[in-house]
Amino acid sequence: MAPQQVHDNVVHLLPLHDDGSPNIHGDPAYIYLPPPSIPHYSIRFEIHGTSSICREGSLWVNIPAKGEQFDRKKFREYKLEPNFNRNILIDVPVYTAGAYSYYCTYTPLPPFTTSGKVETPKPTRTQTYYIDVAPKLHVQKQRVPLDAVSLISLLSKFMGKYPEDWDRHFHGISERGYNMVHFTPLMIRGDSNSPYSIYDQHTFDKKVFPNGEKDVADMVKKMEEQYGLLGMTDVVLNHTANNSKWLEHHPEAGYNINTAPHLQPAYELDSALLNYSANLKNLGLPTELKSESELLRIMEGIKVHVIGAIKLWEFYICDVEKDCQHAVGAWMEHDVDTDSPLDGDVSSWTLKQKADWLREHACPGKDRMGQRFRRHIQPRRAAFLLQRLFGSYNKGMNSSSDERTAFGTMRRFLNEFNLENYREYDNDVSAIMEQIFNRTKYVRLEGHGPKVNGGKITLEYPLIESYFTRLPVNETTQQHDPNSLALANNGWVWAADVMKDNAGPKSKVYLRRELIVWGDCVKLRFGSGPEDSPFLWKFMEEYVQLMARHFVGFRIDNCHSTPLHVAEHMLDTARRVQPNLMVAAELFSGDERMDFLYCQRLGISCLIREMMQTWSTAETSRLVHINCGRPIGSFERDDISGLDTHPHAPTEGAQKEAQTNGEPPRGRTIIHRIIPSKIHALLMDCTHDNETPIQRRDGRDTLPNSALTAMCASAAGSVFGMDECFPRIIELVHETRQYTSPYSNLKPGESMRIGPTEGTGGVKRVMNQLHTIMAMDGYDESFVHHEGEYITVHRMHPKSRKGYYLIAHTAYPGYGNGNAGFPSQVLAGTKAKLLGAWNLEVDQSQEAQQAAINDKVLRGVPSHTRDLKGVKVESRGQDTVLTVPEKF
Repeated sequence: MAPQQVHDNVVHLLPLHDDGSPNIHGDPAYIYLPPPSIPHYSIRFEIHGTSSICREGSLWVNIPAKGEQFDRKKFREYKLEPNFNRNILIDVPVYTAGAYSYYCTYTPLPPFTTSGKVETPKPTRTQTYYIDVAPKLHVQKQRVPLDAVSLISLLSKFMGKYPEDWDRHFHGISERGYNMVHFTPLMIRGDSNSPYSIYDQHTFDKKVFPNGEKDVADMVKKMEEQYGLLGMTDVVLNHTANNSKWLEHHPEAGYNINTAPHLQPAYELDSALLNYSANLKNLGLPTELKSESELLRIMEGIKVHVIGAIKLWEFYICDVEKDCQHAVGAWMEHDVDTDSPLDGDVSSWTLKQKADWLREHACPGKDRMGQRFRRHIQPRRAAFLLQRLFGSYNKGMNSSSDERTAFGTMRRFLNEFNLENYREYDNDVSAIMEQIFNRTKYVRLEGHGPKVNGGKITLEYPLIESYFTRLPVNETTQQHDPNSLALANNGWVWAADVMKDNAGPKSKVYLRRELIVWGDCVKLRFGSGPEDSPFLWKFMEEYVQLMARHFVGFRIDNCHSTPLHVAEHMLDTARRVQPNLMVAAELFSGDERMDFLYCQRLGISCLIREMMQTWSTAETSRLVHINCGRPIGSFERDDISGLDTHPHAPTEGAQKEAQTNGEPPRGRTIIHRIIPSKIHALLMDCTHDNETPIQRRDGRDTLPNSALTAMCASAAGSVFGMDECFPRIIELVHETRQYTSPYSNLKPGESMRIGPTEGTGGVKRVMNQLHTIMAMDGYDESFVHHEGEYITVHRMHPKSRKGYYLIAHTAYPGYGNGNAGFPSQVLAGTKAKLLGAWNLEVDQSQEAQQAAINDKVLRGVPSHTRDLKGVKVESRGQDTVLTVPEKF
């Protein structure tokens, strides 16, 4: 019998500070380890033997043991025994990918003192620290490191008939070198027909997939086996279609007046705005906006017929007369609450001090908005203030004049109390008016706006979008409280705090009309846990597990507005079905520390970054530099971000042998010191949300933009239509035409040649192949240089020193067809040969664009990639000189 293979014992070393935090660089220190291996590797926690956390200390880790299912709340304990002679080493084996955490407990040393009694310190728990382990991806028995992913996004509603048209597109995609397909949601869509407005999260689109889940399973299997394509899908957690039938049975899954009573003033304002919009003609106001002056007339009417009509101020203030009566009554009846602090000479206080005391100690309703006069004054507390001023009421000695005096005094206090409330009201009304004016002006009057319904205000197109969906009255909804049938719609807010619930009690976004609303989507209310909305949590758990059964990747739509604890729970649930789950996230927090927090807690594989959001060559260069790996010649070689590409990673054969024979014997121990990881990116040359290069820049930039993306040391992506040079961004909701692509016309089994083609597909093929090769073989170092209109990228292997070099001439508006005076490039001590040189010719005339825009199918403008002649690659001794021609 052949001897059993001996494998190295791989260890990733994590030293800890005395407070239990990782002793590695970075603030925060982001730990992202390579995929699990066979045999397993271990995380070695190293703690100084005399560290304070060793005093009655323990290390608690929730990384599951072999064969165990991950439970975020289940931690294994490792005792920390003090040792004056050596460090404490604890090896924790890693068997599965995921988002893990650890903490320490210990009893601190008592403070040093020479006299007096010292109180015994109490046991202490450190904060929680996070360790993420990357997923292990394979397609056609080949591993696919995260940085080797070449993804293309598809809007499934434009793919045509399944399976014929889909297979043609998959073949063309595979031939262009992509290895992953991102599908927008494949479920039944709501009334708006947007793929992100999902009608039923448990049912695939029956028009496309008549056999439901079976068709999807067959499709994914064919993608992997025949076309070498992995599947990723969007997961939408924070909203559902406004006509989702299950909402009628479970309105508690949304934000309504019962589940979110703080939204009552926002709802009444919204309803009043709709009524006002429908009544404009009767009020003698314009019903078709043609000028700003007409809009100003309508805005003046809002003050009277909306804000004034609903008495919006009543939601901010106390009812002075009513609260005075109750307070004086309590004083006269000796019903006084004396528990609140009321020290000193109260009679010498100013009027404002007395009003502030009432606000602080006698107004329980100031914590949030709610019903009218919610900010009432507690009578027994107010009576305490009267008692301090006038003494206890005595029926035998006090007269009606004393009662009137007390009433008048309390009225002055409450009027003063309401002054601040009215200031808050005035500030909010000012915001409401400004938001309504700006939004209406944009959507109906401004040239770059959508000019909704040609400016006409109708019942179908009211003055302003509604913030609430009113569920239909039917046999089902009549069983519910009427207050539960108006549900807050979803949307987004400029520069919002991603940790704040915009529809929660601490927010006035819906009242102040600060939401850019998606009227076709209802915002889902998860609360703090499953107990707050049991149906919703179970329903969405089943949804993510359904997706995880068929797709190895999730794109978390609107991750920045999905509650962190909800996303955490749902991804844990999905990983029980698909442990090696790649998670990409659309996260626009505007705060790098917040990005780290989301990545740590959710185990996000990569954040989506968009090349089309850059506005200059310099900015493009900056984005490429950020995502291009370590600088050439880096001293810190032990970066774990790409260890799955290194030679010690097991082969497929070794994995099968390990699975058959169990854990093989271990050989030498290889220790890798953990170095903090960067946040990995899924760098998209264009997304389905971006304007195309023809719209935003210049059609010629399609080629260099895609090439620069492919040269980065990150997952790379594109969108259907980029390679074909589509003239415009595809409108998700109303567009109904189907995709066409010259690459989808390949015959079954026909291969696509590298080089000149219609569009950029032939060059995209070689760039995607290089992208995969560089990631698979560990070309981890790079040098990015920006010069004028050019960006050069040099990717190099840190050991062999072999590499690939790209010269990209970007095409922003105003750039010509010449070489812009780009000087020769000298690669010192390097031999080089030319793989190819191409440029893109695009007919982006208005005639060509309009012909494509108005065609019966979705297609690109006429475009061709050409071989570029005249590029010189000259050897000069040990150096190579690269020279571009005059037209480049």
